[in-house]
Amino acid sequence: MISIFTRAPKETRKTIKTIKTSKTTVTKTNLPTESVSAPLAEQRPDITWDAGRQTRKGSRYGLYDPAPEGAISTTRQAEVSNLAVPWSPTSYKGLLFGIDLESGWGVMHDPIFAYPHTVNNANVVVIGDIGSAKSSAGKTWGCLRPMIIGRNVIVIDKKPSDSNPEEGEYAELCRYQGGEPVTFKIGGGGSCINIFDPSISAETEEDSTTGETPPSQSMLLRAVAEEVLGRPISPREGKALRTAHRRALKDAATQGATPTIRLVINRMIDPAEEDCTHLEISKATLREWGYDVAFELERFVEEDLAGMIDNETTKDVKLKDGLTVFDVSQLPENGPALAIVMTVINTWMTNRLFKAKNRRQTHFVVEEAWHLVQTSVAKVIRRNQKVSRAIGLSNWFFFHHVSDIPAGTDAEAIIKECDTVLVYQQKKAPDARAAVDMFDLPASSYPTILNLATGTCLMKIGNEAPFEVKHLRSDVETILTDTDKALVARTTSEKEQDHGLKTA
Repeated sequence: MISIFTRAPKETRKTIKTIKTSKTTVTKTNLPTESVSAPLAEQRPDITWDAGRQTRKGSRYGLYDPAPEGAISTTRQAEVSNLAVPWSPTSYKGLLFGIDLESGWGVMHDPIFAYPHTVNNANVVVIGDIGSAKSSAGKTWGCLRPMIIGRNVIVIDKKPSDSNPEEGEYAELCRYQGGEPVTFKIGGGGSCINIFDPSISAETEEDSTTGETPPSQSMLLRAVAEEVLGRPISPREGKALRTAHRRALKDAATQGATPTIRLVINRMIDPAEEDCTHLEISKATLREWGYDVAFELERFVEEDLAGMIDNETTKDVKLKDGLTVFDVSQLPENGPALAIVMTVINTWMTNRLFKAKNRRQTHFVVEEAWHLVQTSVAKVIRRNQKVSRAIGLSNWFFFHHVSDIPAGTDAEAIIKECDTVLVYQQKKAPDARAAVDMFDLPASSYPTILNLATGTCLMKIGNEAPFEVKHLRSDVETILTDTDKALVARTTSEKEQDHGLKTA
């Protein structure tokens, strides 16, 4: 218990005051309460005319400031005396991200748990310059921490590791969790996902429904063809492609085998007589409709995409409990191969989760996501995103700049449909302004984005006001998410031993 007021002792009120001036010394005594010409003293006999605080005028008469009777209180009740109480910008429910720099409170947020109370979807977009530490957030808040509460995490790893450029930067993290990354390489020697894998719906566009279902084989095949050609396919090319796809499915079923893209290519070059009769056109005409698509697909599966999508799905391609990493770091930056493989992985994963009986909430993390949304395959990704709520999927997309996202496209719609936004430093003024415009941030956010410190971001959750937050990592997480090994002398194993961790 504390007393929030004090009273001066009675002896003080009887003290003789000596006031010295430059000419003379005047001695005065405190006047008794009854003789004081003060209406307040008459009305409030409980007031003591001495609180230990002198006033300029009252001192001439030996008076002091009035002090009311002290009140006994507790520290809990006395909190009301501090009217400016800082408050956390988020609920206490969720996964720890970091510290709010304005209030000092911890920032707790989980996009899956927050749906539908705070956000309308569980998707996340992260924007930030190279070196702004956005990858650290992806590896900790997006991967390691969700696994603690039983989530599955699937990562498309594009960035090569600093310590070993022949594999992605998530490879060591995957091994630390007891697994191996699923690696894709040009020319074979790596993993393969068949775009006609039975896990992906075999329906054609003509059979597809308008409901919220993952993309089918037909939709994926069309996206691959358009990406290979570098343009939309014509109506006749589309018909030839669908007809060949349907025929390849029938041929494979007759042989008891799984269809591959090579069967489709063969049926475009050599159409079935039955299909020509059904369309009431000659075989030469149907072949002519599909020549360009067939020849370009044939070139790609023999060169750029050799061994990655043209055979049956390899056994190592499976969704594990915990962390699954698809390593595409060895694929070339230029050309459609990277975007096609990413899209095939995403579609295969979405269909697998959609058909699973016992689903686990899953994070799908894509570093260098501009490869996914910059091309014609963005339509497939957006279709996958629409079913994410039905399968408990949270999509995480990482970009360097908003300028990586073409305006007025499916790619822009994908980003705007993310209700959790993290904006790290944008050093260039146009990039900072573009981020403000894209995510409807207050104008005052512009200078903040330009000057954000490393590891600090502007976080916007749903329709709430954005706030500046510093991401925090434990010592263990700092070791496991280190991306600067090429610049430091000590190895990860040495650091792990310092903290008593098992080495990968």
